[in-house]
Amino acid sequence: MSDWREALYLTCAGVLKGDRSMIGQLRDAGFECCEAAWSFRLPTLHQWLAGQADTAAYATFLKQLYAGDLNARLAALGGQIVIAKQRGKVSESLYRLQRRP
Repeated sequence: MSDWREALYLTCAGVLKGDRSMIGQLRDAGFECCEAAWSFRLPTLHQWLAGQADTAAYATFLKQLYAGDLNARLAALGGQIVIAKQRGKVSESLYRLQRRP
C-alpha cells in the first residue's frame, strides 16, 4: 500500500481537477464533495485513508498531517485546505478543500 500522505494529495488533486470518478468515490464514502470542493472531519478522513493507504494511529496521523506540506503542495494546484467550521476541537471541526481565492 502507498503512503497516506501521497494518497491524500492525489485525492485532493483529483477533486481540484474535477475528476468525476474521484468525486464519485468520495460521495459514495459519505463525504460532501463536488468539483474543487471536499468537506471532511479528520477522524472520518483518517478512517477513509486507512482503506486507501498505510496510515498511522490517529494521534500520529494528526501530528504528521500538521507537520506536512500538503497545503504548500496544493497551492501549486490552486487549492488549499481550510477550517470550514471551528468546533473547538480539532477532531470535531469541519475542514474543506477548496480553490484559493
